[in-house]
Amino acid sequence: MAGAAPRRRPPAQLAAAPFLLAALTEDDWSVELALSAVPDVVAWTYVPAGLDEAAARARLHRQLARTAGGSVQRYVVRDADGAVLGWCGLGALREPEPEVFYALLPRGRGRGAATASVLALVGCAGELGHPSVALMTIDGNVASERVAQRAGFIRGEEVAGEQHGRPVVLRRWTRPTSPTA
Repeated sequence: MAGAAPRRRPPAQLAAAPFLLAALTEDDWSVELALSAVPDVVAWTYVPAGLDEAAARARLHRQLARTAGGSVQRYVVRDADGAVLGWCGLGALREPEPEVFYALLPRGRGRGAATASVLALVGCAGELGHPSVALMTIDGNVASERVAQRAGFIRGEEVAGEQHGRPVVLRRWTRPTSPTA
């Protein structure tokens, strides 16, 4: 984008009442470890199965390097008591349309945490100057499709993708960052 002003970075915290999103730090490797032990998280995301501590730390360091490079911002999702519920974030931040993503532990589900987190990320993307955001779901992930719908995303095209070395069908969902757009 020649001549375009550089975009600001996402903030270290986002409110997603009654939840809080706090930027991932080196101390959050245990979230990676816990998510890798949840079969449906592994089935519907890019989180690998069965990470040990060393692999969880290495994965986290790769994510933090991507954050430092400005291409992604990941957050730990916490409830009002400070309990970790999972993580979420914005990817493709250098692109005109960044991508929202999330994964919750079982204790975080059924509480509105995914939808609240997604809506906070949509608002953040808008404040950073992005007119719209995307959300990708793997064919068959009904729970994430419901989150997308509750958060105001519109179902778009289906594309071929790959997850854990196997082909999958990805559904692209989009929505404007401004409710009036």
